[in-house]
Amino acid sequence: MNNNNINKQKLIDSIVSSSGGKINKNAVNSAVKGDTSALLSGLSAEERQKLTEALNNPAKAKQMLSSDTAKQLLNILMNDGKQNG
Repeated sequence: MNNNNINKQKLIDSIVSSSGGKINKNAVNSAVKGDTSALLSGLSAEERQKLTEALNNPAKAKQMLSSDTAKQLLNILMNDGKQNG
């Protein structure tokens, strides 16, 4: 396994563990490939609403996306599952 795959797997494991059991590895792997439905289906209606509201509020979205984990995830998603650096 190369370094990019190890970093990607660590990030996926971190997302799964921080979700409190609401998100599984398959859902994250699907999201990396472009299918976010499994990720969203793991959230309650209230959680989906909060996420949507946060993403529609520029200040909240900026705050959420400025974390190191979010930056790493976005980098992987925007580079077709490959982590740069």
